[in-house]
Amino acid sequence: MREITGTAIYKAEYHENIRDLMMSACEKHAALDAFIFRRNPKESEIHRTFAEYGDDIKSLGTYILNSKYKGERLAVVGANSYEWHLCYNAILDTDSVGVPLDRMLPEDELIALLERSQAKVIFYQQKHHAMMVSIAAKQKEGTIKSCIEKFVCMYKDGLGKGEDLSIDGFEDLYELIAKGKALREKGDDSFMKTPISSDEPRIILFTSGTTSMSKGVLLTHRNICTNVYCIQQTLPVFAGDRAFSILPLHHTFENTCDFFILYVGGCLCLSDGLRYIVKNLKEWHPEVCISVPLLYENIYSKIEEGIKASGKEKLINVMVPVTKFLKKCGFDVRRAVFKEILDNLGGDMRMVVIGGAGIDKRYIDAFTNFGIDFFMGYGLTETSPVISVTNEVCNVHGSVGRPLIGITAAIDTEETGANVVGEIITKSDCVMKGYFENEEATKEVIDENGWFHTGDMGYIDKKGSIHITGRVKSMIVLTSGKKAFPEEIESLITEIKGVTEAFVWGAGNERGQIDITAKLLIDRAAIGRELGLEKDPDDEKVADYLAEQMRIVNHKMPSYKIVHNYVFSEEDMIKTTTLKIKRPKEQEAIEAKLEAKGVTLREINGKNIDKI
Repeated sequence: MREITGTAIYKAEYHENIRDLMMSACEKHAALDAFIFRRNPKESEIHRTFAEYGDDIKSLGTYILNSKYKGERLAVVGANSYEWHLCYNAILDTDSVGVPLDRMLPEDELIALLERSQAKVIFYQQKHHAMMVSIAAKQKEGTIKSCIEKFVCMYKDGLGKGEDLSIDGFEDLYELIAKGKALREKGDDSFMKTPISSDEPRIILFTSGTTSMSKGVLLTHRNICTNVYCIQQTLPVFAGDRAFSILPLHHTFENTCDFFILYVGGCLCLSDGLRYIVKNLKEWHPEVCISVPLLYENIYSKIEEGIKASGKEKLINVMVPVTKFLKKCGFDVRRAVFKEILDNLGGDMRMVVIGGAGIDKRYIDAFTNFGIDFFMGYGLTETSPVISVTNEVCNVHGSVGRPLIGITAAIDTEETGANVVGEIITKSDCVMKGYFENEEATKEVIDENGWFHTGDMGYIDKKGSIHITGRVKSMIVLTSGKKAFPEEIESLITEIKGVTEAFVWGAGNERGQIDITAKLLIDRAAIGRELGLEKDPDDEKVADYLAEQMRIVNHKMPSYKIVHNYVFSEEDMIKTTTLKIKRPKEQEAIEAKLEAKGVTLREINGKNIDKI
């Protein structure tokens, strides 16, 4: 088994717990902006300095420490906001247990997680008020087992018409902050004196999935602080940099990376929402963005449309190789030459870090050609989360980089040498304590030697970079015994222009064998442009185009991996809030539709599944 670990590029300072990490940042960068955000897309932007942020955390933390909820489980739910960060930090900084919850959960699923976690307090965004009122009523009736004693609205002025906090158990966040501030002014200094148990579970982070199946990942202060320390030594983010924040905060990739950005003195620009991304980029001029592939695939599609509409496509195709040559000679003029394109991203974007899933090489190449460093990260909730990332020193195309310093990765296989495929395993202080109230599941993923088994298949190349080939659980085992990974095939299918996403799975046929099958999400207008049409193509033209393109895709693969049947669609796949396809749910939905219509995949091969 070949083991590898990373090396440091930048210097960093380690902190034992999140309170010391954040209070150090708030003191060191006191005068700088920590947040830029809006309460509403139509309102003026609001700035919060590190000094203001640190003061609010201390005040809310002091209130918690003087309440009966000190050390209890306290939940947070809502869209990305200044208050979300504030509440979560105050919870953790008082050595209490934070339970960040997915804001997209329907009421019954949110209740199920509140019941499982036994949270005593929930800090919620104003848009969740009606749901909180309903939960409180059900608790009072005794129809649910949730034990929330206090419902804290993050911003009461954002409540809708007829909504208020006059119900028993409901509080205004800023009143609690005021109470804590009053205690501090009277000499209460418990906030900084309270011991933090760095190695005890202080975060319960539920993975995506149904509430009965989702696992509660137990993370510690040391887990998060170690990951922040490792990232600091790998990625170039500095005091004063603006970072565009769009991934949901209950997701540990955004969460940990935000701790990192704030610690180094970066400013978090909180997105107004998906519809306002381009507007926000242009007005806030961020230098850094941490996101998922779909965001930048969509942004590039808009850039590409703009280039074609301007008639500058040929000019850009000429200038790309010229700027590449000049860069090799020591003259990097990319950002000057492609300034007009970069201005659509705010003009200052210099680094993008992608996580959560792979991205087509052509997008990486495109943004790199324009002068933006495009890095791929890899990790899981259970590893706090970052295991590896490409960087300016080692940026191997198609890989997710070398492990961060202090993190060891290996391929679980008895074979030796580079490029041998097996399960990716890792060991470090970033690995979780285990799964909440699920010792059996914990033992399945953390072995007796402390290795965490990721469930991802991959290999390590000669440069020490990790390459992911697929998930163990999504692996398709064919009748012949050969194995195929959907992700590998999907990446080839999405190289087809006009195909925005692909979902591949193994479907049984009438002969009792497994056929590799796919659903293609299409952009009809983009296909029309590829065909040189002035209007959107009809289904027949789309089908002919895809038939030829899928023939080319199948020629790129061994015969046992070819896609036997496929359908196309314009309806979004079923996804998590971090935009990953929910594979079992998506497959179930497709199969249910086919059964309801009385057709097989073979009968509608190459057709529009939306119209069967």
